[in-house]
Amino acid sequence: MELPGKVLDVGCGSGRNSLFFARMGYEVDAIDVVNVLNKEHKEHGLIKFYETLARDFDLKNEHYLAIVATRFLQFVCPRTVESLFKDWHKALKPGGYLTLSFVVSNSSIKGSKRYDVPYYYHSPEKVIRLAENMGFGVLAKKYVNKKPSDINRVRKKLIDSFEVIFVKK
Repeated sequence: MELPGKVLDVGCGSGRNSLFFARMGYEVDAIDVVNVLNKEHKEHGLIKFYETLARDFDLKNEHYLAIVATRFLQFVCPRTVESLFKDWHKALKPGGYLTLSFVVSNSSIKGSKRYDVPYYYHSPEKVIRLAENMGFGVLAKKYVNKKPSDINRVRKKLIDSFEVIFVKK
């Protein structure tokens, strides 16, 4: 039986998105800097996990139907985003999809999360402009979670999430 194609889950975390795509019949490459995939996800035959940085992952040209990066960009400095988009564009098949969700803020400075890891806020407008310059078209975009969380109300920062789906032209 031929599978419908391959999906790349960037910054896969516990593997929730990877498992979703695998259950839908896709072969999934899942990457993250820490191997925290749930045992159930690791045992699913269609998911291959790679413990690496996104910028170090060896991407093949026109290999994926979709690349998914959920809550990933906030861990990527703005200088690196352009090279990632360039690599992802090459790795997607024509008409392939790039889906992103990331934290945005009214603060332009980088912050930090629970861990001692840099945390960056990206402007949706800049991300979209950069992706379009790389050869992507926007299919859909929206803000979600407009209400700041309790912790962010205390810091007086407005934190939202932004979701966007691009297609490779």
